Amino acid sequence: MIKKTKLPGLVTAMCSVTLLLGACGKQSAPETHDSINIGESAALSTADNSQAMDNTSSDVMEQVGEGLYDFTAKGTLKEALATNMPKATDGGKTYTFNLRHDAKWSNGDPVTAQDFVYSWRRTVDPKTKSPQAYYFDGVKNYSEITARKKSPNTLGIQAVGKYKLVVTLDHAMPYFPSVLAVNASFPLNQKYVEKEGKKYGTDSSHTLYNGAYTLTNWNGSSDSWTYSKNKYYWDKKNVKIKTVNVTVMKSQTTAGLEFKSGKLDLTPISGDEVKNEKNNKSLFVRKIPGTMYLQYNTKQKLFSNEKIRQALTYATNSKELASDVLQDNSSTATGYVPTGFTNSKTGEDFAKQAGVIVKFDKTKAKQLWQEGLKELGMTKASFTLMSSDDDSTKKVDEYLQGQYEKALPNLTINIKAVPFNSRLSASESGDFDAVLGGWTPVYADPTDFLNLFVTGNSNNFGSYTNAQYDKDIHDANVTNAQNVSKRWSNLQDANKIVTKTAAMTPLYFLSENYLISSHLKGLMMGPLGQPYFKDVYWK
Repeated sequence: MIKKTKLPGLVTAMCSVTLLLGACGKQSAPETHDSINIGESAALSTADNSQAMDNTSSDVMEQVGEGLYDFTAKGTLKEALATNMPKATDGGKTYTFNLRHDAKWSNGDPVTAQDFVYSWRRTVDPKTKSPQAYYFDGVKNYSEITARKKSPNTLGIQAVGKYKLVVTLDHAMPYFPSVLAVNASFPLNQKYVEKEGKKYGTDSSHTLYNGAYTLTNWNGSSDSWTYSKNKYYWDKKNVKIKTVNVTVMKSQTTAGLEFKSGKLDLTPISGDEVKNEKNNKSLFVRKIPGTMYLQYNTKQKLFSNEKIRQALTYATNSKELASDVLQDNSSTATGYVPTGFTNSKTGEDFAKQAGVIVKFDKTKAKQLWQEGLKELGMTKASFTLMSSDDDSTKKVDEYLQGQYEKALPNLTINIKAVPFNSRLSASESGDFDAVLGGWTPVYADPTDFLNLFVTGNSNNFGSYTNAQYDKDIHDANVTNAQNVSKRWSNLQDANKIVTKTAAMTPLYFLSENYLISSHLKGLMMGPLGQPYFKDVYWK
């Protein structure tokens, strides 16, 4: 029997189910029951777990890797490689885990406690430049390691024998158990990774796996790949689907047509395609806490000015963008942190308690814009808006360009739509003026969003910095970590600061939309984590 534990701040307000969808009249039963074809929304950027930060890479890691825990359909934890549920001792600072003895890598090597030690140390090592590293902030010596004051070998994780793992924190972290279910904390086989060197994770043939599937047919840049059943997976007898063939679908219209013709058994859709399929029983709307936003490079002259950023925020009609332009079940953004995170003590939703922090106000936008230009010694301005080159994003680009140029005098916006991996690379290197991005959570706490804008965070692509904001986050994560009320207050204060100072402009709270074959059963689509294919079967 699977035991369940309630996590602090769990996403309790969200609808999450294991899919048992009704019939879709236009789809016939498949000829075979051991292979499925699915669409993916963006290209795969890496198979290196230490680098896998974007949604697609995380999707892939969940299929081909496994950590101590998995998420259930309700967002709670269940055992994966760990045989016991997380329980802290020493005032919430020490966790001890016992591991399965039958887990193996796809080359037959056993998965051991040392594999976790190596993985975590590698990820936090500044030389790795991992965007995942900050998930371990709070683990003993993390700060000193990232500041290059201590060796990664001093990180608070230790293998005791072959199958026992001990993790020591600097301070109690209410959300820490959730981190143990996300790909950032998955193990790595040291001997294999070091043998492959720089080639590791660059294509499917230079990567090792310990999940239900292995990655095949990916050359490092291709828009298609395959998940193949892992013959060494400890629970392989319960993996019914042998191969999952994945194709990146940049056109939503094409995705819909491919699904209706039976060429795809599952595909994400957005925009007009969602509107067109609203009465289709195969449409599944996955409500998750997610925000799309416009992030600014504060090192650029224009966006170093707070009033300029605020002007663009006030010029954003989030309601119109969500309801009239996207028409895909997205909703109005009231601030940075989206709805779906609840206070473990009061049950209050974080975003609803915060109220409407950002409002559409053309008069205020124009005033701030002109004041900002004057402070900068400018009479006109232009910038390039970078985004991905998919259909849905192009609609957002065009809408924002038109709205901003109309609302803000003497503004010219250039659109630069690039392949997903190019956008990701440019964002990480700070090579942009403003970039259209977004965030969906990997654990059930507002800090999953708020940590991103802390000074020096690896995902703070726009180099935003605010001393009071940093203090509020530190107090929430350290000083008041075990005081629910004070911690929640710190997080609310931080949310107001990052929104009102316009570190980014919230555009809309998003949802995920899928077309899923009625023959596909057992697909978990909970509020946290990625869709898991290891429990899928045909009926």
